[in-house]
Amino acid sequence: KRRNRSISFRRQGLNNMLITNADLSNIRKPFVAMYGGSFNPIHTGHIQLAQYFVSELGLEKLLLIPDNTPPHKSSSAMVSPRHRYNMCLLAAENLPKIEVSDIELKRQGKSYTVDTLIQLSKIYKNSQLFLIMGADMFLSLTTWKNFRKIFKLAVVCAVPRDSDHVRTLSQYGSTLEKYGCKYVIADEHMMNVSSTEIRENIKLSKSINGMVCPRVSQYIYDNSLYMG
Repeated sequence: KRRNRSISFRRQGLNNMLITNADLSNIRKPFVAMYGGSFNPIHTGHIQLAQYFVSELGLEKLLLIPDNTPPHKSSSAMVSPRHRYNMCLLAAENLPKIEVSDIELKRQGKSYTVDTLIQLSKIYKNSQLFLIMGADMFLSLTTWKNFRKIFKLAVVCAVPRDSDHVRTLSQYGSTLEKYGCKYVIADEHMMNVSSTEIRENIKLSKSINGMVCPRVSQYIYDNSLYMG
C-alpha cells in the first residue's frame, strides 16, 4: 500500500517539499488550478493561499472562481454573486498568474465543483488540473457531489489551519487514496483570516484593515456591503 509521504520535485526551477501522493515531477503538461469559494468577501488569507500554490506548484494559471449559489452555505449573509466577483477582480489585480473566472456565475444554479471541473477539463484539455481548498473543505470531500469524478479530473490541494493540523490532513488524505484521490497538502498554514469575522467587524463598525486589500475595503464601503 502506498504510504503518505513528502515528495521533493523540481518544476520550472523550483525545488519544493510538499506532502503529496502524486509524482508531480513527471507531469509535463502545464499546471492550471481552480480555487473556488463564496469569497464573501475575498480576504488576504485567500490571496496568500493562492500565491502560495502558484509559487510552490509552478502553476501556469490559477483561476479564482466565486460561486453562484454555494451548496454548503446559508445565503442569509451572502452578497450578490456580481459583488463577490467584482471584489475578486480587485483583489487579484496585478497578481501574476492569478485570474478571476465567472464560469459558475454564467452557469447559474447551485455551484457544484464537479460541474466546473468538467467544463475546465474541456477548456484546458492539455493541462493538469488542480483543485485548491481550505482544510475544512478537504475533510468533507466524500460528502461532495460525485467526488470520485472530482478525483479523476484534478489533484486536490489543501492547506492546514495551523501547524498541528498538517498531520490530520495527511491522515485523511491517506483514507481518500482508495477512491483514487491524488492530493497535495501544504506543509505550512496560511494567514488566519475569516470572512465571517470581516463581516462582523463591518456590522459593528470595527476596522478591517489588513484583513482585505485596500481596493476591496473601499468597494465594500462604497457599496454599503455587510452593514446589516
